[in-house]
Amino acid sequence: MSEPHDSDGRETATEDVARLWERVATMFSWLEGQLDRTLTRRHGVGLAPLMTLGVLVCEHPGSVTVGDVARRLSVSASAASRILAQLESSGWATRVAWPCDRRISRMAATEAGRRLWTRAGRTLDRELDFSFRTLRFDERYAHVVARLCRAEDDRPGHARHHEPP
Repeated sequence: MSEPHDSDGRETATEDVARLWERVATMFSWLEGQLDRTLTRRHGVGLAPLMTLGVLVCEHPGSVTVGDVARRLSVSASAASRILAQLESSGWATRVAWPCDRRISRMAATEAGRRLWTRAGRTLDRELDFSFRTLRFDERYAHVVARLCRAEDDRPGHARHHEPP
């Protein structure tokens, strides 16, 4: 005889969400590593610096602060500062003094940085597209990719385009 079931399903839903998160985190780590290695091998830039460069290229030139980068990429200000210093020493970004307040420096992509963003950004888009098409058929991640894609498609008024966060 089975015991009465008086749960409202919250425990199962919580377990499902926890398992989904576990899979998303694992998939993200794997994908981030793959992208980082591919971008470094093909373009000499890792994923984090490329995403940072994307923020500089896509924002108004010379108007991006370290704090802006940190917020856009969801990293600490110190991590953003380190990445920006790396971009600057590579010649892909430059500091621009802010005329109203010389204590605040703004960052801008150099012409070399813009060219790198264009080339490496195309590689990033192709690799992401390929990876998600591949992961759709991997039994460990198929349901995660399906849920992510469905969530993206279900957002009201959502225009599909790819740009850094």
